[in-house]
Amino acid sequence: MSNLDIALSLGRVGWYVFPLTVSGTFLKGFGWDRGASRSPKQIRAWWSDDPRQRIGVHCGRSGIVVVDLDRKHGKDGFASLKATGLGLPRTFSYTSRSGHGKHHVFRAPQGVQLTIDRDLKGMPGVDIRSGIGMVAYNGPELAARPKLAPAPEWALVHKKDGWNYEAADLEAWLDGAGTATDPKQKARADRARRMATVFPEDGIDNGDLLNRITPLVSGLVWGDGRREAYEAARARYTNDFPDPKFLIAFDRAWAKAITRVEDDRRAKASRLPEKPPKPAPRAKARQLNLIDLNDVDEEPIYWVIQDVIPLGTLTILSGAADVGKSTLLAAWVTQIMNGTAEGDLKGPATVLTAIGEDDLGRVLKPRMRAAGADLSSGRLQVISVTNEGRDTALQIQEDLADIRQALIETGARVLVLDPIISYVEGDPNSLKDVRTALDPIRDLATELNVAVIAVHHHKKGVGNAAEKLSGSHAWRDASRSHILVVKDEDTDVRFATVEKGNYTGARLSFSFETETVVYQNARGEDIKTGRVINLRRSETTAHDLLAKAAELTGTRSGLMQDIVHYVNSSRVALTTGEVAEAVGAAGSKVKVYLNRAANAGQIVKEARGTYHALAGVDLRAERAKREGK
Repeated sequence: MSNLDIALSLGRVGWYVFPLTVSGTFLKGFGWDRGASRSPKQIRAWWSDDPRQRIGVHCGRSGIVVVDLDRKHGKDGFASLKATGLGLPRTFSYTSRSGHGKHHVFRAPQGVQLTIDRDLKGMPGVDIRSGIGMVAYNGPELAARPKLAPAPEWALVHKKDGWNYEAADLEAWLDGAGTATDPKQKARADRARRMATVFPEDGIDNGDLLNRITPLVSGLVWGDGRREAYEAARARYTNDFPDPKFLIAFDRAWAKAITRVEDDRRAKASRLPEKPPKPAPRAKARQLNLIDLNDVDEEPIYWVIQDVIPLGTLTILSGAADVGKSTLLAAWVTQIMNGTAEGDLKGPATVLTAIGEDDLGRVLKPRMRAAGADLSSGRLQVISVTNEGRDTALQIQEDLADIRQALIETGARVLVLDPIISYVEGDPNSLKDVRTALDPIRDLATELNVAVIAVHHHKKGVGNAAEKLSGSHAWRDASRSHILVVKDEDTDVRFATVEKGNYTGARLSFSFETETVVYQNARGEDIKTGRVINLRRSETTAHDLLAKAAELTGTRSGLMQDIVHYVNSSRVALTTGEVAEAVGAAGSKVKVYLNRAANAGQIVKEARGTYHALAGVDLRAERAKREGK
């Protein structure tokens, strides 16, 4: 049984897992305490690169308490527990990897803040893992949630047990921050983040830990950036190879620093005379403003892909199903990641993407690999959202602030939303609902000078480019560039045309084809996906294909019936040219109808360009035809 299978089974029963190195240590730079997941997509992604990775379990998020008994370093947890006479109820358990210890897994009580402890209550070799604690799982695959006994009272280590000071709630402090709109507060937060670099890369003595943390905490009392400074200092303190005991010491020192700083602030406030609060000024909900155009800075237009995808605004890439929109986008994203896109980006750039319909491991990753993307570069990051530990869908209106922060932190220059309809609340046919969703994301693109690329679907039927977009015309109106993708059903060649370009007079068009690629993953399994080939500039546009489809549809009833009737009554194999001559129509038009009739089961396509009746070919008539030639 592979580690991936076991990790997936733990996720299915509700346990939050994360990858460990083969030796059982933390992965460099991975924040397991907040990154643990039970999402099958995320678990598969973690173990796809190295299936040998071991499995860590976050105890607090999984709702478990683990009593870890071990024999090592001169300690014997089994003997220590037996000497105390404490009972250990029967529950799910497994032997540790070393073979010298055992993990007994219990159900944690609800609504109780727990933590970890080593050599519990003076019992050498008896450790408790709960709350922020983790265990390296060495048990079997779980077909169902195991029956866990309630954790015994003596094994419950409450969050403040054993601490010789009144500790602050670290997580609550990290999540709470003042507004960054005041320049003084922002400057204070920036200074605190810089101060985090005073922690040497090779660690620091515990005795000096509190003295280094306290100024950081003091600098973050009023401003934001708390978690950034905390994580920067924590990574330096542990040299990116954290051992649980060092992490605990760091968190305790940080919580103690919070208590000290807040106590000092309250003491100082108590010595100040009280001032009556000033009434808050009433803000007008709506206000008319006049802008002198002479005061507006002139700015050039920059491009991710020249004359196709502009920076600082919204681009919509639209097309019907199975025309290769996402496959084409994968080719362009790969160029952006590799620094080969024709535009104004200097060198490789990071791309954030949200995928609403495709599976990451089955579709997105194979598609990007086939396109030639270097996934080890870290320049492609997929957005996921959780709500109270559960995976949920991204929503632009609700998650806009987090999207903004992610773009800033990663330095990404492109945000892909595929498909955009998955991330918009309200009615897609309502102009107001669509503009309410798209205007803020377009404004964000302008603020950060990034490109937002939204993939959108076409409605069925024929029509011009503006009419093809599904839903309200506001989808097209809100964008500054609209790229239309259409497939030629006769040749299977696809065309992508800049149908709307507010920032350029050029209306570039590209032709491309797709091919199937098969490669093997790390487990030797065949992975099949598609990629773009022969991507080039084209004189033919998507508009030409739409016009062709409209023309053919307009004459379909009479001509289609004539073609089907002639083929089925001939009882010989017919070429496109022969049918065209018989019905008196252009060969290109007849070819389209022959293929459509064959696809609809009205006639039979024998070979390329050859068709015959449903009843088959009359061999005598066929022989006579050939002899006549």
